[in-house]
Amino acid sequence: MVNRLARYEFSERLADLLGESRRDLRFRVTLMVTGGLVAPGPRGRGSPPATPQYAAQLLIGAMAAPQQAQTVEAIRCYEDLRPAAVAPGGNTPRVLFGPAVATADGKDQPAATICLDGMPFGEALAQLLELACAEETRAIVAGELFGVWVNRGCPVASLQFSAWWQGRRAVFSHTYGLAPGAAPPAWLDPQRGGLVDPGLFHTVFLPVRKLIEIGSLTTLSDDRSSPMLNKLGHKMAAIANMAKLAAKTPHGSRWEKLLATLASVKAWSDQVDSQESRLHEVSGFGSNPGELKMCTYLPEGLPANAPLVVVLHGCTQSAASYNKGSGWSTVADRHGFALLFPQQQWNNNPLRCFNWFRPEDNERDRGEPQSIVQMVDQMVAEHGLDRRRVYVTGTSSGGAMTTVMLASYPEVFAGGAVIAGVPYRTAKGLQEGLESIFQGRSRSAEEWGALVRAASTHQGPWPTLSVWHGDADTAVKPINAEELIKQWADVHGLDAKPSIEMRVDGYPRRVWLGANGEELIESYTITGMSHGAALDPGPEPHQCGTAAPFFNAVGISSTHRIADFWGLLGERSASTGAPEQAPGARRAGSGAAAEAAFDAAAAPTGDEPAVEPMAAGAAAAEPARESATRGRPVDVGEPPTREEAAADARKARGGTSDEASGTGHRAMGLDVHGIISASLQAAGLLKPGNRPRSSAPLGIDVPGIISTALEAAGVLKGGAQRSGPFSPETLRSAGWEGAGWDLLHDDPRAFRGGSMLYGHASSGDSGAVGARAQAISRRLRLGPRPELSYVRRLDLNAAVNDYTSASFRVLVDGIVVDEVTAIGMVHQENEWLRQSAVDLARFANREVTLTLEVAAYSNIYSTVYAKAWVDQVTISNAVDVAAHC
Repeated sequence: MVNRLARYEFSERLADLLGESRRDLRFRVTLMVTGGLVAPGPRGRGSPPATPQYAAQLLIGAMAAPQQAQTVEAIRCYEDLRPAAVAPGGNTPRVLFGPAVATADGKDQPAATICLDGMPFGEALAQLLELACAEETRAIVAGELFGVWVNRGCPVASLQFSAWWQGRRAVFSHTYGLAPGAAPPAWLDPQRGGLVDPGLFHTVFLPVRKLIEIGSLTTLSDDRSSPMLNKLGHKMAAIANMAKLAAKTPHGSRWEKLLATLASVKAWSDQVDSQESRLHEVSGFGSNPGELKMCTYLPEGLPANAPLVVVLHGCTQSAASYNKGSGWSTVADRHGFALLFPQQQWNNNPLRCFNWFRPEDNERDRGEPQSIVQMVDQMVAEHGLDRRRVYVTGTSSGGAMTTVMLASYPEVFAGGAVIAGVPYRTAKGLQEGLESIFQGRSRSAEEWGALVRAASTHQGPWPTLSVWHGDADTAVKPINAEELIKQWADVHGLDAKPSIEMRVDGYPRRVWLGANGEELIESYTITGMSHGAALDPGPEPHQCGTAAPFFNAVGISSTHRIADFWGLLGERSASTGAPEQAPGARRAGSGAAAEAAFDAAAAPTGDEPAVEPMAAGAAAAEPARESATRGRPVDVGEPPTREEAAADARKARGGTSDEASGTGHRAMGLDVHGIISASLQAAGLLKPGNRPRSSAPLGIDVPGIISTALEAAGVLKGGAQRSGPFSPETLRSAGWEGAGWDLLHDDPRAFRGGSMLYGHASSGDSGAVGARAQAISRRLRLGPRPELSYVRRLDLNAAVNDYTSASFRVLVDGIVVDEVTAIGMVHQENEWLRQSAVDLARFANREVTLTLEVAAYSNIYSTVYAKAWVDQVTISNAVDVAAHC
């Protein structure tokens, strides 16, 4: 056990964290015991420890029950709340912060690790507390959870998670409600005498910081039997240890980058796994020393003595996700062969990689290789497959395990295909494995070949080999492909120089031919492609697969081409009249090399990509093309024209003097004191010459400005008086244009008292639905390096349905520079929040329009509103145009 905080001690600490009285929490614990929710126990020595499950119940009781007597009923009701179904299109309630930010690769940040799908609210809360208690997973909770929200006025709760969505920081709300047929608590049910008390029924929010403090006070059992910890905690601890090990090497940063990328791969894989799979899981196939899963795919009408292809996934992928990405089952349907998908388990490897680097898993008759061969034997025997035509392929760790299978069991496999893999026995252990993938290991061809020959007693013939690698791969260095070719060229007794070089779909392909002209080794270098498999998704006969993380749509299908290399495209072989081939070899006349060598003049058919022949030894270089997996940073603003850029450059060099605009060398800013005083003079409220002076930095500094000017005009007698907003005419005379906003003066709710801007927009009320927006703006002339800062409080209420929204935005020339949007939920800022140093450099040295906007959208007659209080608005290096007109 850890922590060992007793239940009664925990209740006192919880009361302190929640700001409740200790007596109140102790009485709620008593009610939980008498109500049968928890077993009784002594308060002193021998008192039961506070487990995460106990903490979740007490926390629900404190948050959901308005009165002590309602604690037990509240716990029973709220802990059984069920997750609400996500609306069509994947809409979930969320809050978005800030404008979209382009990432370096054009993709969102990695998806969340915590998964609570299907759990009722109480169980989900207990799992979060468990993760917060365990040191190895506490940081995950801190990074992904935003907080816990409970509505006392109706049985609704939500867990709010922070994430990146479409380039923006967002908070997503996972909502929980009553199960079908369930009744609300008695105090909320009018049929049972329930009476709504507005003073008691409100919402309660617990930020993630406090949840982590609460979780750290709970006690976990030593066996860690929690499914969440088994699935996540041990895995994350192992990953952390791997990361620490990698950090000690020169490649620590590349390892961290790979881990981040694998998170997005896992997220896509999990999404695929949640859907119906084409694969069938098989059990009882042997002793299974590697503890792998066996999944299969058999096309309809599979002929007798059909070939078998073994497909090995990469790290964080699954059998189903690899099949969907690569499209192997699509090719199997077209050409009639069986598929076997061994699947790694999380308990074997924290990233679900095949353990190609461990001696116990890369040798014959041991571990994972033996399990895979047992699966092959099961498939061949049960389905009458052709044992002479068994092939194996894989990507990344699956590609590395492919070399293990070819070397350890060469008599089993007629051929193999390695995508983004490494040579056999390039590493012994994780440390050498990391060095191999990030740096590569160079050996002579004889040394590499000796490792394969020593792996079994096999004397030949040896499996054929297809090698695929992207030359922009940073996860597995491309030199590994060349070392792999050296290894197997030596095994086959071939020269290092290829027999044929050509281009296929614009990419270099090299071929090594045997003594009888058969293709023994081929190699594709996919120029510009990062880590993963090459794909050409589409409906054509040579196309298949789905573009996704580690599945790169680059215009050539590795799956289709590999099947062709093995002679599995029966329809095509029949049409070309190719003779029957011996297992493990294919003649030059049956594939892409033959087409290039003997039929190069023929025009490509409509269902086969063009092949461009090259003389052997000719240069295969090609300008690197942009990979489909690489994104482009997207500028949120329109690029300036050449003339604008030149003008901006002249201004930056001093081409436009300050004297010309009448400002001298004075720092640019918004002189609101002067603006308001001028407007008051125009309104007859201030005599000329009585204009107040200020030495404060120039900028919109709302507090005190209006009241100072009015007091100088004799309109206000003192700061204690409170008046309503200025008239719209006064606001317009102060340089603001627009509607729906007020300038409140001498308002005690202001940031430092005094004055502030207030905007309000609503939809769904007064018979009006749809988008409604209210905005005010003013013209400014920005100097070099302008920056915006302000303080705000927001009340965005869009909790009507998953499509209603409320937002606050700050725009410059119509381009959003700061934003908060609530979709399907409530976002309230109960304290003033300062936004500082918002970069406006892209608008430098030009005249712009600054706009503050509140907007609401409702699709039904139910009110959605956005309220914003804005104060202390300051723009450095700016001149107010209205003040200088």
